[in-house]
Amino acid sequence: MPHLDYLNQAFQLANQANAKQIRPNPFVGAVVVDENGVVIGEGFHQQYGGAHAEVFAINAALQKMNDLSKTTLYVTLEPCSHFGKTPPCTNLILQYKIPRIVIGSRDPNPKVSGIDLLKQNGVEIIEMILPAIEKMNAVFFANQIKRRPFIQLKMATTINGKIADRLGNSQWISNTASREYVHTILRDSADAILSTAKNIIQDKASLNIRIDETIKELSVVVIDRDLDLLKPEHQSVPIFYERMNSKMYLLSNKTANDLPKNVEIINVLFDEKNQIKLEDLGEKLLQLNLCKVLIEAGSKLSSYLIENNWADELIVFIAPKLIMDQQAINVFENDTEQLLIAATNLQLEETKLLGYDVMLRYTFK
Repeated sequence: MPHLDYLNQAFQLANQANAKQIRPNPFVGAVVVDENGVVIGEGFHQQYGGAHAEVFAINAALQKMNDLSKTTLYVTLEPCSHFGKTPPCTNLILQYKIPRIVIGSRDPNPKVSGIDLLKQNGVEIIEMILPAIEKMNAVFFANQIKRRPFIQLKMATTINGKIADRLGNSQWISNTASREYVHTILRDSADAILSTAKNIIQDKASLNIRIDETIKELSVVVIDRDLDLLKPEHQSVPIFYERMNSKMYLLSNKTANDLPKNVEIINVLFDEKNQIKLEDLGEKLLQLNLCKVLIEAGSKLSSYLIENNWADELIVFIAPKLIMDQQAINVFENDTEQLLIAATNLQLEETKLLGYDVMLRYTFK
C-alpha cells in the first residue's frame, strides 16, 4: 500500500480514542510496517498520562520481530521529544533503529521538536500533512496555538435573526430535535458551558446534559463580576443542582466566603468597560483542563467574542419563525460601526435538518 493508505489506517486508529479521556492531549494513531509492506504493529493514545500511540505500535511490532531496522512508522502527529507524563517517543524510535517515519501533521506544541531530533540522528522523515488529521485535532491546536479552549458558539434564532422577544423570552425558539442535538452532541462533547449570570438567572437555567430522561452533570463557567448568583434571592436557580463530578466556576474580581459545594470563584481581570479580559481567561480555563468550551450566552457576549477572534465554530439553529418587532433581541448586538467591507467571513462546514429547524455549523476564516 502507498504511504497515504497506512497513514489513513493510523488516522482511523486515532479516532477510536475518547476525547475527554485523552485531553489535554491530542488524538494520535500509529502503525508499524515491515519491509514487505505488512502491518506488524498498531496503536493509539487512549488515556491522558498513559502510553502514546507510538509505544503501543512499537511494542506490538516487537512481539512479531526483534529487528525493526527495516520498518517504517506511520504516525498521525509528530513524535514528542520531551519528558511529560511519559518519556519521549523519539527515544523509543531511536532505540529500535526505526529508519523511516511518515507523519500526518506537525505538533504545534513549542516543546516538541521530534522531527528535528530524528533527522539529526539519521531518521528519514516524510511529511504528508493531511487536513483531516489537523481537523481531528482542532481542539488541541487551538489550545496550543491560541492559548485558550476551543470555543463553540451556539445560537438559536428566528429566520429574521431574533433570539428572544422584547421581554427576553427565548424558550423555546428552537424545536425539540434541535434541543436534543445540543444535549447529545454539543454539551456532551464539551468540557464546560460558559454563560453569564444574567442569562442563567433570566432563563432559570441548569445547563446540565439531558439525554433520554437521563441527567448528566456538566461543569459550567459563569461570568459573574458582582457574584450575583450568590445572592440569597438567586439560590433557587436550577444551576445550583447537587454536583458530584463537576464544578461551577464564577469568574469575578471579587471574593466570597462559605461557597456552595463544588462552586469556586476564579479571579479574572476586567477592563475599563467591565468586559472580561480574554487573554487572562483563556490561560485560566486551560489551567482547569477545560479544553473545549460551549458558549451559551446572549448577543452582547457573543458579539464580543467574535470581535476578539475568540470563537472557533458558530453553530446556529434557525427556526421557521418570525418576530416582527424592532425591540426584539437580535442574535448579535454591537454599538461599533461595521461596514460590509469589514464583515466577518465564515466557512460553512455542516448543515443538518432537525425537524423543521436548520442547523448550520460554521468556522471562522
